[in-house]
Amino acid sequence: MNVPKAQNRFDIRQYFVRGESLVATTGMAFIAILAFAVGGVVWISARTIDDSIVSQSEDQIRQISELIASQAELRLSDGDLPGLRRLFHDAAASGMVEECEVSVPDLGVIASSNTTQSFVNKLPDSWQPAPNVVASITHNDQTQRTVVLEPLLVGGQSGMTLKLVVNKSVQVIGSDSIRASSVGIVSVGLILMLWVYRRFRNRLGALAAIGESLKAASAGERRTPCLVVGENLGPEASIWNQLLAEREELEQMSVEQEIVEAAASGGSQSIGLPAACNTLTQGVVLVESDLQVIYANGAACVFLRVSSDELIDSSFEQVPESDLMIETIKSVLENDGSSRQIIELGEVKNIENQGAVLRVAITRVDDEDVPRALIFIEDVTQQRLADDSQNAFIAQATHELRTPLTTIRLYAEEAIDSGSEDEELREKALNVINSETRRLERIVGDMLCVAEIEAGSLSIHRDTLRTEQLFSELEEDYRAQAKDKSIELVFDLPPKFPTIQADRDRLAQALHNLVGNALKYTPSGGRVEVRINFSENHALKFEVIDNGIGIDESQHERIFDRFCRADDRRIAKVTGSGLGLALARQIARLHGGDVMVESDIDKGSVFTLTIPGIQEMTKAA
Repeated sequence: MNVPKAQNRFDIRQYFVRGESLVATTGMAFIAILAFAVGGVVWISARTIDDSIVSQSEDQIRQISELIASQAELRLSDGDLPGLRRLFHDAAASGMVEECEVSVPDLGVIASSNTTQSFVNKLPDSWQPAPNVVASITHNDQTQRTVVLEPLLVGGQSGMTLKLVVNKSVQVIGSDSIRASSVGIVSVGLILMLWVYRRFRNRLGALAAIGESLKAASAGERRTPCLVVGENLGPEASIWNQLLAEREELEQMSVEQEIVEAAASGGSQSIGLPAACNTLTQGVVLVESDLQVIYANGAACVFLRVSSDELIDSSFEQVPESDLMIETIKSVLENDGSSRQIIELGEVKNIENQGAVLRVAITRVDDEDVPRALIFIEDVTQQRLADDSQNAFIAQATHELRTPLTTIRLYAEEAIDSGSEDEELREKALNVINSETRRLERIVGDMLCVAEIEAGSLSIHRDTLRTEQLFSELEEDYRAQAKDKSIELVFDLPPKFPTIQADRDRLAQALHNLVGNALKYTPSGGRVEVRINFSENHALKFEVIDNGIGIDESQHERIFDRFCRADDRRIAKVTGSGLGLALARQIARLHGGDVMVESDIDKGSVFTLTIPGIQEMTKAA
């Protein structure tokens, strides 16, 4: 059925279901702040405890070393080596220290707690001055040991050194238990906090969502799908959605009854109703049981491709291509009581011939036991196109992402297998991985741009841009791809590269899309030339010229629509998301320029991106 074409516009934001955004945001922020505060207190407390324990441990070690040193000096003064060794054995056995020993320079160890060590059994006849030994405490975190060196004074000379080894794990008793207790307390606190948040969400989440819905209604929003809230918020949300559904049903029944009464009675009461119905975007038709049309508004006549004079007071059977509708009308009229059926006419894949997809709701209404059929016709082309475009986009995006990921995986495996034996192969693999990673980054960037365009938030941030570096990176990125396809890639660069005011990332994205498209749709053995020119006021003219398959003139504007690709059987096997050209034009226009195309079938294409110079930007601003 041919009806006027609908614009391919779809705003998914109006179908966003309200729910727990307010409660969830508040709850998560509160939990995050609490966790940060408690974690900070625990960290500071543990750090303070550790410092205190370490300080106490050092004082304890110092006292022990001084005590053992004084006892060792007394025994050395008396020449009592057996007594000195018993002192060390007793200290090690008591657990105060792990190892003790006394050594004399140029003589060796004279006493130690280690029984397997060899000793010098004779003290020197006289104590000679020796290099001074400075008392020190050294901590080794790897071995968990603390080494203490203490000089011994015998006969007024510092000729010997006392060495003590203390196990560090014994020193910090209680620190780990305090940490574990703190972590346990924090964990319990967070669990309780999550439980409180859950209760808070369950009790107030529905009220917050209903409040958002009421604000939208007070702002003039009347569509039920835009006012519903999430069913998972509890019984209040379900009751609210049920009230909205009942309101919509009552409004529908009221409109149907008014139309029936106005069409059946005529007179002065119906003077304003036909004019009001003619302003509706929905088609409204009232049909008698013998299929005679009593009333039809303007939208219905447009959808059915007949004039009002031809349709009213005539049989509905004269409507072109209405077999399915007539069959459904008869089925509704034959059923006793209230009956309603919904059908769809047209398919998205045939939209070029049919023009639109129509949703037809047929309801039986009885007036004084006289059955009639009330027909509502709605254009749902936008929704169906959006659904198909979204599905196609997901399929294409998945394929586009899979290709570079597969390439990265294969070359990573090749680089790993080659190891360091084949440096040339390894370098090639790394270059390919780098190139595919940047390609993957561009695909994800395109997807994010689509989301920003849908939300109306796509913007640019102008800054001073060095164009020479931008074009050098562009040429480097596509040199390998052109070589793989045996395509001659030529960059015709200007003698001077001025700096311009532009958004570097956005502009690079647009240029990448234009060059990438040219290489994609140019067969092997072809040629792609990139010409770059700057005017006196630094206006940029970027041309991509190829001798590829070309584009039919009827498709020149259509290829700049989002998710749309040229209707050409030759590119059926070429993957693409249909986003590149749309994004390139959008970015160029945000800079005050544009993207234009000149192309002929089998002769090639010329895509031209222009960015105005400084003077034009100033005038535009």
